[in-house]
Amino acid sequence: MLRKKLQKMTEVEDVSRHPSLLAALTRESLNTVAILNSPHVIRRYTCLMHVFAFAEKEEYAAIAMRDGGRIFAASAFAHWLIDNGLLEEISQAEAQRSDLVFYFGADGRFKHAGLIAGDGRVISKWGVGHLYEHGLFEVPDSYGTEVRFFRALPYRVAYGYFRRFAEDNGIKV
Repeated sequence: MLRKKLQKMTEVEDVSRHPSLLAALTRESLNTVAILNSPHVIRRYTCLMHVFAFAEKEEYAAIAMRDGGRIFAASAFAHWLIDNGLLEEISQAEAQRSDLVFYFGADGRFKHAGLIAGDGRVISKWGVGHLYEHGLFEVPDSYGTEVRFFRALPYRVAYGYFRRFAEDNGIKV
């Protein structure tokens, strides 16, 4: 029920309403979801941009804005990383602070990403909304029910992979 309520909250386009909606939801359904102060303008980055530290990076934006903005850190990039064996998958027990957690739908498709914060907590960016700290499954329903864990990538490595992904998709870098 909590995940369905979180889903409805995130569907409200006016993200300035999300804090009050979360407060009301918390009064109805016990949860530990907390909004964090974002170091970046929240509408200008996604969950994958957050986990790979691409937000506000000019070199990332220069590629992502080419060719009508069709290549960016989204589901296709996540699957490309996995399909090419570029992420080291680990067990939940092995996951440490700053490692990655990817969420998948029942169809096996990537839906969301976050960073391990420790003690069973995750930090993730929800859509065009806020940056949140939450329990592993205290996320909107649309983020799926399967989680997989991967070792963190340093920014330079992640950016290098993004360049290769762009080139593999016809973007001259």
